[in-house]
Amino acid sequence: MKKNYFCKLLASILLVGLGCVTLVQCGGSGGETPVADEFDVSFVLPSRIEAAPEGLIEFVVKDGKAPLQSDVFMMTASDGISFNCNIESVSSDKFSVRLYKSATSGSYQVFLKRGQRKKSCGNTVLSIVKSIDFTPDKNTTVWGVVTCGDKGVPDVVVSDGVLVTKTDSKGIYQLPSEKKWNYVFISVPSGYEVPSKGVLPQFHAYLGADASSIERQDFELTYVGDQSKHKMLFLGDMHLANRTNDKAQFAVFAKDFNSYRSNHKSEKVYAMTLGDMTWDIYWYDRSYSFPQYLDEINGQVSGIQIFHTMGNHDNDYMLKGAIGTFGADYDASARYVREIAPTYYSFNIGKVHYVVLDDIDCSKYVGGNRDYVKTFTSEQLEWLEKDLSYVDKSTPLVLTTHAQIFSPVAGDTYKTAVGSVSQLFDVLKGYNAHFVTGHTHVIYNINPTESAR
Repeated sequence: MKKNYFCKLLASILLVGLGCVTLVQCGGSGGETPVADEFDVSFVLPSRIEAAPEGLIEFVVKDGKAPLQSDVFMMTASDGISFNCNIESVSSDKFSVRLYKSATSGSYQVFLKRGQRKKSCGNTVLSIVKSIDFTPDKNTTVWGVVTCGDKGVPDVVVSDGVLVTKTDSKGIYQLPSEKKWNYVFISVPSGYEVPSKGVLPQFHAYLGADASSIERQDFELTYVGDQSKHKMLFLGDMHLANRTNDKAQFAVFAKDFNSYRSNHKSEKVYAMTLGDMTWDIYWYDRSYSFPQYLDEINGQVSGIQIFHTMGNHDNDYMLKGAIGTFGADYDASARYVREIAPTYYSFNIGKVHYVVLDDIDCSKYVGGNRDYVKTFTSEQLEWLEKDLSYVDKSTPLVLTTHAQIFSPVAGDTYKTAVGSVSQLFDVLKGYNAHFVTGHTHVIYNINPTESAR
């Protein structure tokens, strides 16, 4: 089931990077594909690595099984982009690599290449950081600096999906995070943009250390000036799956999309999806999921940031393996969170505060079924209340969800279609809030002051 409910709005309508561990002069990989192998090399790959730009990183060799200096580190991001890195020095107990100048913070799978042979070394999270004279508070587990150029940016809202804070006068934030979601994100302030990886704005970063360990994640902003006159384009229910000629249809859409942008070059143009970019069944039946979706959209659209909303078909309905500590809804969203974005977050463009919410609860998923409920979790509503505590009541809100908030009953009569709506409206009380949703594949406008029930 899907949905496309549009509210007409105002006219003002990561780094998952390439990274790795110990790197050295690296360059984009290409050419032949190495053959999987297990040659005898053993070293400690930390779950998380912090390094200065182009910094030297050292790895501890285990049992004297060091790599050859002629071996190459291969770092592969979740989008499939790989970088080859030459080892700089080797001894019997350690070796070092120089971080490639274009490496960015993010999650990486690490390989060691020896000619045409390739050994899998595990996964790590790379964080690119600059030296700073600062000692985090005792209970802090996640901290960092939000900068624009060489200056820290104050009052930027930062969250781990549970806690919400803002940067101090030097652009520094601290969170005593329990790291449930294993990420931290900023609510991009008005007048700024974050770097992009293809169409994905890099406003969030993945965490790699355990909940008791302190780690640092920095964010970089670019000042773009006044965004008051901007356009936000909403993209609903693409359902890309490489079937029934959908890729050809998407190419036609992309042509129109790019043409519209070309005709509005005098304005800043952004976009938001409304969920169901993919189709969960065909993740398995046709091996088409988020990496293939990103290849498709990045191949046809460029030069625009697209913020994503999660749909029911963007959850993993198979849930192979045991359900984890945080339940099926958490596990079903794991691939989306890892490869696209957090399931809920906020950002600011011009005078508008945008909020992305997730109203698809997959807590009843057991592997193979698709028994979801349209509702908002209490944790998400608690986060929203904290997020809005930093937003003035005079600021217009534009919220996206996948499932529609109201459904037509008859004539001009509507009913609420999602659970926890009254609790949501309590949080939004006093704000001028507009919703844009998908899921139905039908376009209609609703004003709740009409005969909604």
